[in-house]
Amino acid sequence: MSSLLMKSFLSSAQKSRRSLSTVASFKRLLSPANYHKTEIAGGVSISRKFGYNPCQTRWLYTETDQDMSQHIAKEIENEKKSAISKASDYFKDWKITPDGCEISMSRKEGNESITIEFNVNNATDLVDEGSSDFNVEETNEMPQMICRPPFIVEIGKPSGTKIRISCQFVSELEADDGDEQDVRDKFEIVQFSVTKGDILPSTYVCSGETMDGEMYEKLMDMLDERKIDNEFAKELIDIGTRYEHKEYIKFLSTFKAFVDEK
Repeated sequence: MSSLLMKSFLSSAQKSRRSLSTVASFKRLLSPANYHKTEIAGGVSISRKFGYNPCQTRWLYTETDQDMSQHIAKEIENEKKSAISKASDYFKDWKITPDGCEISMSRKEGNESITIEFNVNNATDLVDEGSSDFNVEETNEMPQMICRPPFIVEIGKPSGTKIRISCQFVSELEADDGDEQDVRDKFEIVQFSVTKGDILPSTYVCSGETMDGEMYEKLMDMLDERKIDNEFAKELIDIGTRYEHKEYIKFLSTFKAFVDEK
């Protein structure tokens, strides 16, 4: 009797161990780590079957990108073919320092230093028919663009005091208005200031619109005596147009490289 009880007890114990082992295995299978491994294994199996790699980046390059790239390439080619006559040597005595779209030109005039600063951004316009502001070759192509940038004239004295005169070009209609014998200025004074350092918000600035008329004319005469006149204005348009054209082609090339990047 005791022997039968012992066999029954051992049989029950073995079944219990198998049950515990099965439960433990099932728990390990459902653990986060094993579940993640199973998911990865399944993903790798699917990627091998269908040729898809879940870790590979999908690059976006659309048909529009391709069309844009081709259009920019044609635009660059056309711009390089644009007919721009040879530059004059008007500014040969000036030190020209370009910095992208910003250009600074300086020279000495007696005991004074004269500096011209301008930026070719957002300063382009179509060449008016019959305009003499820019030397363009006669072609059957589309009208040429010219750059007429606002500019600053800075005149410095040995003491360090300087006058900064902000100028802008007037329209062709304004410049040609009036008597044919009356020489009209191609540019006008917007404002000016006198300072020994940088222009600060606290620096007084005199507006060209509100200053005394006689003072305005004498200020224009001061510029004229320093050869900041209509001939200078015409040559400034010429050099500004060349720099703007060069920067535009550089911009197109940079844009095309961006579009082409995959």
